Amino acid sequence: MIPKVYILDDDLTYAKLLAANLGKVGKFRNEVFDSHQALFARRAEEPPDVVITDLVMPGLSGIEVTRRLRQSDPHLPIFVLTAHADLETAIDALKAGANEYLTKPVNMEELTTLLSRALEERPLREEAASIQKVRQAEFSLRAILGAHRLIDEVREFVTRVAEIPRPTVLLLGESGTGKNLVARTLHYSSPHSAGRFVEINCSALPSQLLEAELFGYQKGAFTDARESKRGLIEVADAGTLFLDEIGDLSRELQAKLLNFLESKRFRRLGGTEEIEVSQRIITATNRDLEALVKKGEFRTDLYYRISVATHALPPLRDVKSDLPLLAEHFRDIFNHEFRKQVTRISPAALTILEDWDWPGNVRELRNVIERAMIFADGPELTPADLPELGSIEVAEPAEVDGDAFKLPKGLTLGEAEREYIRRTLEACEGSVQRTAETLGISRKNLWEKRKKHGLLDSQ
Repeated sequence: MIPKVYILDDDLTYAKLLAANLGKVGKFRNEVFDSHQALFARRAEEPPDVVITDLVMPGLSGIEVTRRLRQSDPHLPIFVLTAHADLETAIDALKAGANEYLTKPVNMEELTTLLSRALEERPLREEAASIQKVRQAEFSLRAILGAHRLIDEVREFVTRVAEIPRPTVLLLGESGTGKNLVARTLHYSSPHSAGRFVEINCSALPSQLLEAELFGYQKGAFTDARESKRGLIEVADAGTLFLDEIGDLSRELQAKLLNFLESKRFRRLGGTEEIEVSQRIITATNRDLEALVKKGEFRTDLYYRISVATHALPPLRDVKSDLPLLAEHFRDIFNHEFRKQVTRISPAALTILEDWDWPGNVRELRNVIERAMIFADGPELTPADLPELGSIEVAEPAEVDGDAFKLPKGLTLGEAEREYIRRTLEACEGSVQRTAETLGISRKNLWEKRKKHGLLDSQ
């Protein structure tokens, strides 16, 4: 169906002229209005696909019309026109929700291009908004499960910090305690939730690769830089950047990260232009940063800069009273995923779970329940369904010999990435899942990188 464009202007002659010119293009159906009352009345009968409104009109201004339209339809393309443009008014129009702010007389070729682009992008915006709603529900405060006092304190921390957009957050805790979950909940509960949540594992890449991933690079910055690439800092603009395992950052990168945190500006590798961004920074580590500072392995000034708002997540053994709730939660998840009807965990099985010390914390518990659900045949999980506790290897970064990951000097960035992935696969005994988790990337991303580097046959 040909999209419908509503044109609002108290100068009806100009509105009809604009409609006639758009009509010549043949891509739009047009209706004109000389008052906002007439437009809103018609809109109730047949919603438009695009609205073009004049800025200065009797009654409601174009900015107020934009604001009201945007409240009822967050994704409706709206264009504001004016005969007297100024920067302040343009900013006000864009803040009210206008897609574009154009000066009369309008360049018809430009307007047609902008209208077509806005209409093409609308389904993408609606899909993104739908995903955003799902994410906000998935990572709401309710996602942080538990009735223990220490878990209440985690939720209270998230609530307080999420309301304030600026503070850098440091999450401490053993591996498997849910630092990633808390980071995502902070993001989706904050003013930054409309932006992207971008994460990177600082221990998953060699320093030279990590720097390129964080800051990006200009075309020609090094041998393999055949085109410019935005770094994750730039990608996370207006959103949240989550730096996991910050304690493993090299001293050189610590200095560069500190400089960025202080100025909110950075340069891509090989670039000269300073890029300014605004985002929340969340960091996390399972290491003792204060001890690393005392040993000179972590910069004191960076530690103070990232620890503006700090919280230590409790290990599962300290909130053992929440274990039944967590276990049943994972049972529900894998019931759905495996299409089973296991209705409960037997008291005897729960007793076994409660007697275990859970060195891998909630991640280990999830793995145990997943393994049990795979082999469960009856309506409940019994001791016979549980694996021998301690026999399941928790998915954590592989422990490898320090020399195993020393890369030769003189490698290009692509060669270094290939070698690092190859050695990580070897260290993880060919396990794609463990390798992906160690590198901090998805299985799909790992497959693409292995294909790129000719490693699909690696075991």
